[in-house]
Amino acid sequence: MSSRIYSLRLEGLEVPEGEISMRDVAQIGSALQLVATRIARQIAGQEGSGRSLATFERMSELRLVSLSPGSTVLELRLGDDEALALEDAEEDLIAERFEATFSAVALNSPPAWANNQILQAIGKVASSVNLAGATRATTSRGIGPAAEVVQTIEVEDLDISVWTVKTIPETEEVSMTGFLDKVDLRARKFRIRDDVGHDVMLDDVTDVTGAAQLIGSRVIARGVAERDGARLLRIVEPTLEPERLPDSWFTKPTIGPLVGSPISDGGISGVSEKDVVEFLAAIKS
Repeated sequence: MSSRIYSLRLEGLEVPEGEISMRDVAQIGSALQLVATRIARQIAGQEGSGRSLATFERMSELRLVSLSPGSTVLELRLGDDEALALEDAEEDLIAERFEATFSAVALNSPPAWANNQILQAIGKVASSVNLAGATRATTSRGIGPAAEVVQTIEVEDLDISVWTVKTIPETEEVSMTGFLDKVDLRARKFRIRDDVGHDVMLDDVTDVTGAAQLIGSRVIARGVAERDGARLLRIVEPTLEPERLPDSWFTKPTIGPLVGSPISDGGISGVSEKDVVEFLAAIKS
């Protein structure tokens, strides 16, 4: 891939020209890198791509080349000239979508091609520029007099709310075992902790009175689970029952006579007095 040079001019910062706080440059830089990385991962997942994800991620690497005045200009390089080349169409698509990010921010208009992860990352770009205190941000392709303006962003016109992604929790029937804790009996909320220390909320417990009697003991909770990706958020309208441990857990093990312990008056089954006399005579000889 032939790397591409971009510049981001920030106006209105409350610092001298050519300067920016490390906090702000870190937030803006990490947000831009997150956008580029997620765009590359999305393209890598499209059908027909023959390159590894690692190659795509190297092609989406951003580097801060320099910082210059007028007001404060961040000069960035997208891509790695030494990485294994991608198809021209793939390289161009990474750059095109990265550049489209700035237009999307300026227009408060989420791109149709962006998935939720990319939308969240673009929102971080908008927030970081706003938090830096800039009044205007201008992105250009290239640097210096020959730079071609991509987009001018009027920060006061930004609507950060358009980048809020509402996730719909995934649901499924689930059964969970652990210790029951009380949270709020009136609200019918409890909490269960499994054997590895994970806490999960139990909402709208069907039998609050019965559940209250099980607080502090091991229970099985069965109900509808709400997940956010792989993480279990809560179990809704669960039924609770005490965990029934196997009877074998409570059976006392059979232990034979300990060495040195007295033999019962009834003797040992299968051993006669004659056998005992002969045994004692043998060990004394």
